[in-house]
Amino acid sequence: MRSIEEAACLSPWREHTIEASVVCTGLLLCSISIPSILAGLVVFAVVAGVAAVAEVPFGSYLRKLVVASGFALVSILPMAVGIDVVPRLDLTFDRVGFEAAALAGARAVTTLSVTLLLVHTTPFPRLLALLGRLRFPEILLELLALVHREIFLLDETFSRLRRAVACRDVGRGAKRTIHSFGFGIAALFVQALRRSERVERGIASRGGEVVGRRWEEPFTVGICQIICAVALPAFLAVWMFRRRLGF
Repeated sequence: MRSIEEAACLSPWREHTIEASVVCTGLLLCSISIPSILAGLVVFAVVAGVAAVAEVPFGSYLRKLVVASGFALVSILPMAVGIDVVPRLDLTFDRVGFEAAALAGARAVTTLSVTLLLVHTTPFPRLLALLGRLRFPEILLELLALVHREIFLLDETFSRLRRAVACRDVGRGAKRTIHSFGFGIAALFVQALRRSERVERGIASRGGEVVGRRWEEPFTVGICQIICAVALPAFLAVWMFRRRLGF
């Protein structure tokens, strides 16, 4: 999470929040409506090209995409295998299920790639300010800000626990390190519960009301940039559905 926010703050697109949001929204619509696997590959290639133009750290971006996509792609196996129990247990390859799962997996991967592109190019405060300009509910914005803050606090707590475990178990072997790491995870879980209880008491002490005061980020829109942001996903969508790329 920390590396994502650092990349967003250092991105040359950090001041072009509206343009980045428009191009990512268009690519997101293309990714959730791809008609085939090959179309999904084309959308992913376009997203990768946009990430290169935006100077996104590709190594970090790709690692996060692979980890997140693993959960989506693991569903392909059960949908691709048919099980018959009568008259005997038999496993068969289900082509229809495999094609449906592969298409769903392609959509999931491209959607994740677009989401990671947005968070790697847009700092969270500017994204939150943009959602506020779009009249999103205040309770939702406050919840997003609270979760974002807690992630960084828990990450700092986990870093301290990890350093403490490393200092205590140095030279004691991998088995001892794994054992202490489990205790560290348990301690982090307890810290998260305690912090959530304090936050809940703080919200209850003010009557559960939304504060509604945030830093208002100034937004500027370049004509050429916004035209390119609209034209890229529009051209991709028209080309993708006119060609109807096959499986």
